[in-house]
Amino acid sequence: MNTWYFLRQVVFVFLSVAAVTGSFAQDKITELQEKLKQNPNDESTLMELGRQYHDMAMGGDKGAVDKGFRCFDRALALDSTNVVALAYRGSLWALRARDAWWPPTKLNYLKQGSEEMDKAVERDPMNMMVRVIRGMNSLTLPGGLGKLSTALEDFILLLKHPEFPTQRRELKALIYFYAGVAHKRADEYDRAKELFQKAISILPGSDYARRAQEELKDMGS
Repeated sequence: MNTWYFLRQVVFVFLSVAAVTGSFAQDKITELQEKLKQNPNDESTLMELGRQYHDMAMGGDKGAVDKGFRCFDRALALDSTNVVALAYRGSLWALRARDAWWPPTKLNYLKQGSEEMDKAVERDPMNMMVRVIRGMNSLTLPGGLGKLSTALEDFILLLKHPEFPTQRRELKALIYFYAGVAHKRADEYDRAKELFQKAISILPGSDYARRAQEELKDMGS
């Protein structure tokens, strides 16, 4: 499996959740399902299909959570060292927690998800995609769960990563924006403003540039 291919694609997980709904998403899923029929052990196709379901689950499709689990479970059965699949599965646990109504069940799902994403980071600390997935999940969780420090750790590493300068502008804008959000929540406002400004300058007119501008406005800048 080409891990860097999935790194280049990760930006679309978070930039365009809406794009995975409707006929476009269904056409893509049908195409991937047909490929799997021809080769059920195609790990790259399993990963791409799992990512599609993950995106749909992020958009609120509860049924997509179980479908995503099946894809990443199969991918991990084929390759237990696939840390990206493990991180995505951890993210799906968090989405399952979002959809659960019983508080103890929610907490159990969140714990399972955190453990799997942490394990993925432990196995490959420099994997940018794993860090993006865990960092963004950490920012979506309630503050009382104490995951802000994890988000800061992930985004600080991403900004310092030796591969960061060569990444697509879309991925850089994503990282700048969410790093800014993490620093803002940590009351590190000067650093947050700097990062929001970088998100704006690297991809003007983008959704992340717009959201960064809103964050700056909220901070009185």
